[in-house]
Amino acid sequence: GVVAATALTAAALLFVSQDSFLFDGHSNNQPDTTAPSTPNSFSSFEYEQADLVWDILKSFSLISVKDGKGTIHRLMSQAMRYSQSDEEARGNVTICIDAMRSMWTFKPERPDTWKESQSILEHVKSVAAHSLEYHDLSPEYILRAGQLSKEAGVFSAMSLNAFVEAQASLEMSLKLLDSGAAKGRRNAAFQKAKAETLHELGRVLRYQANYSESEQSLREALQISNRWNTNRKGNDPSVRKGIADTLHELGVLEVKKHNLDTAALFLQQSLDMRRSSDQCTSDDTHANCASTLHQLAAIHVARKPPSLEKAKTLLQESLSLCQQIGQRAATLKQLARVSIRQGFLDKADTYLEHALELYLELYGDNKLHINIAAVKFQQGALALQREQLEEAWNHFSECLRIRRHVYAYARTVGSREDENPIHLEVSCVLHELGCVGFSQKRYSRSMEVLRAEHDILEKLEESATAQSERLHQARLTNLTWLRKCAKELGQDDEVNRLVNERTAMKKRSARPTEGQAAVLQSDSVTLQWKAMECRALARTFALQKQSSGKNDIIEREKLTRGLDELLEEITMAPQESMKRAAAQFRETVLSCIDKPMKERRISV
Repeated sequence: GVVAATALTAAALLFVSQDSFLFDGHSNNQPDTTAPSTPNSFSSFEYEQADLVWDILKSFSLISVKDGKGTIHRLMSQAMRYSQSDEEARGNVTICIDAMRSMWTFKPERPDTWKESQSILEHVKSVAAHSLEYHDLSPEYILRAGQLSKEAGVFSAMSLNAFVEAQASLEMSLKLLDSGAAKGRRNAAFQKAKAETLHELGRVLRYQANYSESEQSLREALQISNRWNTNRKGNDPSVRKGIADTLHELGVLEVKKHNLDTAALFLQQSLDMRRSSDQCTSDDTHANCASTLHQLAAIHVARKPPSLEKAKTLLQESLSLCQQIGQRAATLKQLARVSIRQGFLDKADTYLEHALELYLELYGDNKLHINIAAVKFQQGALALQREQLEEAWNHFSECLRIRRHVYAYARTVGSREDENPIHLEVSCVLHELGCVGFSQKRYSRSMEVLRAEHDILEKLEESATAQSERLHQARLTNLTWLRKCAKELGQDDEVNRLVNERTAMKKRSARPTEGQAAVLQSDSVTLQWKAMECRALARTFALQKQSSGKNDIIEREKLTRGLDELLEEITMAPQESMKRAAAQFRETVLSCIDKPMKERRISV
């Protein structure tokens, strides 16, 4: 009888995890008078009862105690749960939620809270899962459980790179919030919490390269926030901040999809909202503005041709605003990328070393972090440009090791631990390793790495949606490098096979209409198709009504990109009149692309 009564009391005062039952013990049987006086703090009576439970459980050997921690086996914790009435269980869950909220100190902007939060992460996730079982919890506690689950998801993604676990926690948060809304609890707090959770879920889905679902989640978050902002007549600063945050995240997503103009519009909207905020001088707003400036700079770097000076200016402004370690490291890494493109290699090296130091300070023992991998990738690119091939190989290899760990969830079922996950970030570093190996004249090793890249890209393209064009170009480039390796190794049959595979792939992507198919009969079918496309782009560019302005810049970018792709086709095409004509056409357009309007029109 004593044991049964003790179990009921313990269930109310201690918190349950799926694998163990873990809690802090007080051996002096005194209440913790140092506890803060907050709505979530416990009374002296509750502390006394917890100490009593601790002592009784120890006396019956129902707990194992080590380093001041008590652990109860999962079977015991289940027995304790099942022995409760519904009313007792509901009350005990609320106590567990309050216990977690009092102990959960995680703040994304404060790395000093991360280590302590990790020690109770599994308990937070477990309490959130148990909260979903009790549909008659009060709205207040459903909301608290949903917020805890959301924060657990943010922590899993930010600190641990555990994206699958983060997604599960965020989806659990949405289930909790929806269960409250289903009972007519559609108040401001629930709507705001759901928008925040959808925002974070969109970010995590982007990390996993699930761009379609990421956009869906972010747009739903934006819709909720905009609707609530309209109802409040734009007078709620926290809602406006949420809108700016989601616009920023949509911009980052469009950068990943290489929709640069759309990305710039989202990011500029976000920046304008943040700068017009009543709290525009606060540290938090400065940090958010710095993040958006960083992403706008990334767009200027990605454009063709890139605006490196503009990107550099934006990054330096970002650096002057942000004080958070992670943000400063990211901006330094991007400044290094710009410096490499400008030829300032020593300065780039300094930026990267500083960024790596900051990341190591931030993540501590967790050196297998995606951001550290990004720095290693840039260090590899810098070493390659300096022709320090062995150093480049080492940096890229370390990057590959980290990305294999981070994206382990993307491995095929039943694969070995040393196999590559099916992820674009993994294929990118494999490609760089293949290029370094080729420069070292290690052709067999280079071909081995490039074949691994080939396999990943092939599998990615099978299930690709929004990023199919990028994958297609990556596959063509991969086949070109494989052909180079095969040629150096004297594998003529392999060279022919790779050329045929590349040609067939390009023919499939061209897809001319039935009327055009009758005209395109030569072996240079894709060259003809690309030349026709460039001719249309050149005509549109020449007929612009103004020689400056947004439309002119956009059309110039499209034409420049098309001419670059045309050059690749010219290089691969067989020697014939079509190849000579395409080359002459390209030279003509290039010679007049920067001329005044009238001369441009006459030439084209």
